This record gives sequence, structure tokens and C-alpha cells, in this order.
Amino acid sequence: MNTPSDMCYVIRTMNDPDPDGKTRVTFRELFDRYVRISDKVVGILLRARRHGKVAFKGEMLWQGQDDGVIITLLT
Repeated sequence: MNTPSDMCYVIRTMNDPDPDGKTRVTFRELFDRYVRISDKVVGILLRARRHGKVAFKGEMLWQGQDDGVIITLLT
């Protein structure tokens, strides 16, 4: 998982879309999935947001503090 597109693929495989067609996961779910490469998860998420691929509240995500933040797949 090195690109925003890779991140979107992973999110897409983690949960089925909600009734509105959007797939959502919590930061904790995503972080736990990639615990061995966790140092890259936040950076890739930020890049994916800049490219309009995901949305989440806040400027930065921190393990523990932001575990419940919802990450919405936009593409």
C-alpha cells in the first residue's frame, strides 16, 4: 500500500458500501489492518484526501486519539 489508489482499494475491501453507496471505515480499523506499516498510513490518507479520494474530519489523525474518526471512500 503505497499510493492513495492502493489505500482506496484496501478500504473498499474492508466493508460493504452503506445505503448511500459510500464505503466507510474507522481510522482504528484501517490502522489495525496495517499495523506493521502504520507509519505510512496517515501520510497516504492525507495524500488520498488531497486527491479527493477519501474524506475525514480533522487535519491530522493520531493513533488512540482518533480511533473513531470515520474515513469515507469517495471514489
